[in-house]
Amino acid sequence: MKNLRPLFLLIFFAQSLPAQSTFTKPSEAYEFAQRPMTEWMAAIHSGKEPATRTAPRGLVRQRSSELCPSFPLESVSGEELYWLAKLCEQDQQKSLLAVARYLAGGELAHRAEARLLLAMCQLRVTGNWESAWGTFRTMLQEDPIPPAQPMPDIAISLDAAIDDEAKTNPKKALEWSKERYALLVERTHNGKPDVPRVSYSYVLSAGSDLVHRLYLTGEAEQAVKILDEMNNFVQSHPNEAMGSWGAEDLHWANLEMHPAPMITVLKVLGNSPNFDLIQKGRVEIISFFFLGCAPCMDELPHLNDLQKRYGNKKLLVTDVTTYTANSYLTPPTHSNIEVSLEKSRLENARDISFVIASEETLKSYDVNAFPVVVVVDKLGRVRYVGRVKDFDDDDSAGVVIHKVMEE
Repeated sequence: MKNLRPLFLLIFFAQSLPAQSTFTKPSEAYEFAQRPMTEWMAAIHSGKEPATRTAPRGLVRQRSSELCPSFPLESVSGEELYWLAKLCEQDQQKSLLAVARYLAGGELAHRAEARLLLAMCQLRVTGNWESAWGTFRTMLQEDPIPPAQPMPDIAISLDAAIDDEAKTNPKKALEWSKERYALLVERTHNGKPDVPRVSYSYVLSAGSDLVHRLYLTGEAEQAVKILDEMNNFVQSHPNEAMGSWGAEDLHWANLEMHPAPMITVLKVLGNSPNFDLIQKGRVEIISFFFLGCAPCMDELPHLNDLQKRYGNKKLLVTDVTTYTANSYLTPPTHSNIEVSLEKSRLENARDISFVIASEETLKSYDVNAFPVVVVVDKLGRVRYVGRVKDFDDDDSAGVVIHKVMEE
């Protein structure tokens, strides 16, 4: 056995070093570094069993770290600067310098992607989103933003920037949310030939976030004004927003500060048979889920901890599903679905109740994918609808929960 370890190391380096030495361009090295992830994702999308259960991010990082020093910044130019920045993302300063130098060049095949990378590098180097906001502003003014499906990376990154800023500076987060919405609305109207139009789905999503933040800060009149703008556009351009994630966000924004739609309870697991939703006088947390949803299952311990933190006299956490949502189970009978749900509840969240509701309940909350979390205040009004997996006081839902508990 003692002789096998040197042999293993020899094989490992034989596989690694010659491959590295053959790369003459950062783009080639980046493709090699990313290949394990590319192959893993291809297997997932094709329905085949991937080589590993978890994504091979560690191997990608290892390859990138080994290859990045092979290309001095001074020796790279043109489009290869973009690929060098991608390859060297773990070397934050080098990646930042490479992408900044790339964007200072002439024609840019990866301008939008490079600007987003620049913003991420600015965040990593400085540790705050303030340094990246100017780059985001430029992207919102000039760069192409992909259509509604799937949600583009810039949308995800901007949501993260505004949410994170809200944890320490809610006023600044509100300013950024206002600016994002205003810039996107302007792009739908200006018609400049050199500025690509954006999907109105993204405008609706940005406006819905702004409405939520305006309500949180007590600016209800301004929130209603923004809602009217978006609702009027959807009514006059129904085909542009129908079925998009922006339209879903708008539907949820229209629910906010209004009485929560009724939940028709068909079966309760884990509580008395006289269980009612929604009752005034307590805060309600409702999570729509089904058993085959991995994010829903990940969310269960957080929901359970939330219930234990506050106690069920002040706050009630309930997971809501339907028979149809769980009909993939074999056999798809009501009794088997109920047994499976109760088993999951006891294993993952025994301090909360599972409710089987009518299909009309999902429609009334516009739930088309899972999980969806709803926060209802003591007056029975919807105060938040969104997709979250944890509920600390500085998270999206946690901020609202803390506020409505104090009201």
